[in-house]
Amino acid sequence: MNIRLLHPAWDWILSLLFLSIFPFAVLLGLYYPNVILEQGISHRIFYFHVPVAWVALYGPGISSICAIAYLVTKNRTWDTLSLSANKISLLFSIGVLFSGPIWAYLAWGTPWDTTDARLNSFFVLVLSLVAYFLLRFLVLDQTKKYIFSAFLSLFCSVNAILTWGAIRWMDNPGNHPSSVLGKKGMDPDMRISFWLGILAYHLLFLVLYRLVYRLDKIKAVREELSD
Repeated sequence: MNIRLLHPAWDWILSLLFLSIFPFAVLLGLYYPNVILEQGISHRIFYFHVPVAWVALYGPGISSICAIAYLVTKNRTWDTLSLSANKISLLFSIGVLFSGPIWAYLAWGTPWDTTDARLNSFFVLVLSLVAYFLLRFLVLDQTKKYIFSAFLSLFCSVNAILTWGAIRWMDNPGNHPSSVLGKKGMDPDMRISFWLGILAYHLLFLVLYRLVYRLDKIKAVREELSD
């Protein structure tokens, strides 16, 4: 177990950056941008919902890269890194499933539009992540657990890609807006709050990833010592 996540000094750097930026990102999202009239105050959820959704989709990608590395090297550390990324992705994905229906209900009067490709695909992503953790809990043979988990991580990453492309590649008659990176773009006040939120939640992901990985690594070392 000798692979580290950067130098320990990065803990201080990431933590200071996060603590410096995150409060301002939250306050800007709540108070600065003009409210979209047809959505009302519920529009403020956008500055939480979308950054969290972006970060949630990165977790399976990172996990799949680590899973491939494990399949190639059979180094347990890569499995631990993959596991940690999926844990954070599940946490953020659940945040998306909670904030999405709240935003939809307040803005459009329905919490869950069954025709909304993005929301439904996120639900499938959450189910695949839950299946990943159920598999790790139910499979007792350690070698099989790591191998099966690696392949399921690859499946989760495919789900993440399909979720990202849900409003880009599919007809989306539901409530979900088109991509925020589309041609219409955003007003300047929205753009500032949005991109600061994106940065803040990415920093949160990195801080959590380093913390969760260390905890998972300690657990993995204890398991190896007990074998």
